[in-house]
Amino acid sequence: RLVYNNSQGELTMDERIHRVAALANISAYDPEGTRKYIDGAPHIKHASLRALYANLLVQVYDFAKEYTAVPRVLDLGAGEGSVTLPFLELGATVTAVDISSSQLNLLQSKCEHFSDRLEVRCEDVADTLKRKDSNYDIIVANSFLHHIPDYLSMIREAITLLTPWGQFFSFQDPLRYDSVGKFTMIFSTLAYFSWRVFKGDVVGGFKRRLRRMRGIYLEDSIHDNAEYHVTRNGVDQDAICRLFEDCGFDCNIVRYFSTQSRLFQPIGSALVLKNTFAVIARRRTSMR
Repeated sequence: RLVYNNSQGELTMDERIHRVAALANISAYDPEGTRKYIDGAPHIKHASLRALYANLLVQVYDFAKEYTAVPRVLDLGAGEGSVTLPFLELGATVTAVDISSSQLNLLQSKCEHFSDRLEVRCEDVADTLKRKDSNYDIIVANSFLHHIPDYLSMIREAITLLTPWGQFFSFQDPLRYDSVGKFTMIFSTLAYFSWRVFKGDVVGGFKRRLRRMRGIYLEDSIHDNAEYHVTRNGVDQDAICRLFEDCGFDCNIVRYFSTQSRLFQPIGSALVLKNTFAVIARRRTSMR
């Protein structure tokens, strides 16, 4: 149910768009969607990406440990726990936030041995960021920014919750499409369809692709609203980097190749193609 009024009056257009996106994610990640999630999540599915992911995650954790004995992590869009569980196992305390109750149920099952260091919130990330009641050493947005209509505003809001030595860590977002080159885009699209053709609703997916190629996007489409990167030019890694630098952070963009296809993943990696990125942003030393 969408609520178009708040205590100050009607929601703004941006707020309405955010709420629609949030509801789309609920629909996209019902219990059946949760079971399918791992097959469609390359960073969980492929060993090479899991290795890269783990390497970056440990780097982030180890840096936080230089400043605090038990790092506090805010996991935005926590999903089934692919970030939450590793941080808990390393020794952090984690606040896991997601709007999908089925995903969080799976997360809690995975993390049941760490319940004393885990807080789970089933709510809109925007509501979490508005609380301003806690500070965190690490804020994570794993495979999440491309679901957010205005990810720059979300990042700007999130980093206000970081400690003076805080870090922002994201993983598995598509690079801005016009920055990767035609061959990479063609190869990535071919890899995607080689996987997608076996997942059902092929005709529906083909029709949606043709519609979007004509620049037509539907406000009431679960598919359009849950995957904002397909309705715009990917995710702008350069704009994200500029935002962090303007806010006093050192920002490292890590580019790599990622696809759902088990056949095309090693080929794309061998060709040193890059269509996906991670972010590690840390406050500058002079500001700590």
